Amino acid sequence: MAAVYIANLAQRHCCLNLCKMENFSRDLLLKKLRDRLNSEKIKLWLPPFTTEDKQKGEIPESLITKVFGDFNFTRDEIALGLEELRIHAVTKLQEREKFHNLGVATLKVKLTGASPSTSSGAQQVIPVECSLDITGNDFRNCIAAKFDVLPTLLKLICKGRVIDDNISLQQQNIQNGADVMAMFMTSSEAKIVESEANILEVEKTRRAAEILSSRAEEDDDDFDIQIADQNGQPLVLPLDEKKALTLAMTLHEKGRAALKNKRVSLALPLFLEADAEFSKCRSQILNSVDNYAILCLDIVWCYLLLKNLEQLPDAETRLASSESCFKRCYGEKMERLTAIKGGTGMEQVLFMRLYLLQGIVDFHKGEFNSAQNLFRRAEFVLNLLHVDEIKLQEIMLMGFTEREARLGLRAKNGNIQQAVEYIMEKKAEEIEVNQRAKKEWRQRVRSKRLGRTAGGEPVNVRHYDTLVDMEFPSGAAAEALRQANNDINQAIEILNTKPELFHLPDPEKMKFEITEDMVTQLCSLGFDLEVAKSALHKYKGNISQAVEELLRHNGHLSSPSASISSWSDSSISSMASIGSSESGASTNDSPKKPLGKNEKEELNNLVSDISTDANDHLDLTLQEEKEILQIYLSMIDNKPS
Repeated sequence: MAAVYIANLAQRHCCLNLCKMENFSRDLLLKKLRDRLNSEKIKLWLPPFTTEDKQKGEIPESLITKVFGDFNFTRDEIALGLEELRIHAVTKLQEREKFHNLGVATLKVKLTGASPSTSSGAQQVIPVECSLDITGNDFRNCIAAKFDVLPTLLKLICKGRVIDDNISLQQQNIQNGADVMAMFMTSSEAKIVESEANILEVEKTRRAAEILSSRAEEDDDDFDIQIADQNGQPLVLPLDEKKALTLAMTLHEKGRAALKNKRVSLALPLFLEADAEFSKCRSQILNSVDNYAILCLDIVWCYLLLKNLEQLPDAETRLASSESCFKRCYGEKMERLTAIKGGTGMEQVLFMRLYLLQGIVDFHKGEFNSAQNLFRRAEFVLNLLHVDEIKLQEIMLMGFTEREARLGLRAKNGNIQQAVEYIMEKKAEEIEVNQRAKKEWRQRVRSKRLGRTAGGEPVNVRHYDTLVDMEFPSGAAAEALRQANNDINQAIEILNTKPELFHLPDPEKMKFEITEDMVTQLCSLGFDLEVAKSALHKYKGNISQAVEELLRHNGHLSSPSASISSWSDSSISSMASIGSSESGASTNDSPKKPLGKNEKEELNNLVSDISTDANDHLDLTLQEEKEILQIYLSMIDNKPS
């Protein structure tokens, strides 16, 4: 069975090559004919080539003979090519006239996958007429009706942007004659379910990412939201920019996870959503980090996998942006990258993919010399990045993962000893960075709970710890620092003259939730319902301590417990009230609504796909890239002259 399966794969691969070669030969002929017609200023939409009623006229035999002498194509192929170009020119002219006279635009919609109106999964470009004043949603409904598919299955993309449902096509800078990619699956029930699930997942992911980015406003108790540089150092950013970057990077990471699982139809919309958020950030930020450059590479890679690269000129622009950004971030000769990371081996995978994609774009533009040079560069880098399987296994036997072994060998050019040392060094650095980040996060969360001073600054955590070590009550210490604007000497004086502050509650009491399950467990042991609730609140949800207390006192509490409301208030809201006591100072923070159960689940699902490894995007086997490169090199070597 395995042998048959492999044979079938081989046949499919050969068919793919043959199909590509046939399409390539046709595209090459049309390009050569178009260049010749333009150079000689021949207009196929005018007589004698086209009659007054726009029908086929006469193509002089002398023209075919002249072209035949220069091109390595048959006379019939040349005649068919000229007729195809004539029809295209006449159609384009008619579309322009209709738009100018009637305001009806013609958009060229490229379908990815099969629709109920087609018997195969081949892609096709279909003209769709509409007004540019209609909304994206109306346009989507129009396409859905035309091809008998559910509108919810469609995702429309134009000029590298997802078409917005709520505003007009004209407002989105969509012009007459624009190319539109329509992504949808086949009409089978299973595929419809899968496609609907993809679209719902994009919406759900964006909603969760928006929740996460909204909590970037202040340090969150549940999630540490920090944007760091290549050394793991947090970046200080304006709030709006931090929110946009958080949303963009989260969507990008989720898209990467989908792409890694071969879910290209899910990955591309997520990447384009991320791109829209990155566009809200200053160019200074985007030019100083490589995130946006990598996103552009990922988007163009999806275009290629969906066979839409040659249809969207957006690809060429994105690749140019990637290359210039890499040069700024890494240095012209990657000297900055070497200084930061001690080598360039791992990042070379990005350049391999960049050269490959640039070569494919040039190839489909007919710039074959440039394409061949880029393909050879990609091939050279690919050979540099080749990982010996024996060396890979040897390092894995030492207890390291395949990813660690592959990245280590690439970073150290295949030297096993240096690779192992590199892996261990990076693991130690990662632990140190994570520990430092956790410590700083805890400090920020503590500072938030302590509130703000009369001057609006966060309470100094070190001063607070010093006062608590001096055995001042924690609530009093925090309030004294708020009133003293973090002046520790003045705070001590306040504490010595205002003993009434000693009765303020502990500002660092953690939030907790008493669940029905907790109460049920205590009640199943025979304790009274209200007593069980009070005991759980007294011990902040700790069931063991609550049971011990009740057993020691025959089912009763030793002293009155704190009221439920005082325990259930979040630390943020309690800080707001404490911060304004006596001093009248505002915290300058509006209490943030605690996350609901569904929101927590959505966020947990979101972050589960976000890798904590800064080099995860560099762990590519490059097998797919190698196969695509071989196909295009074969077409370059066998192209008609």
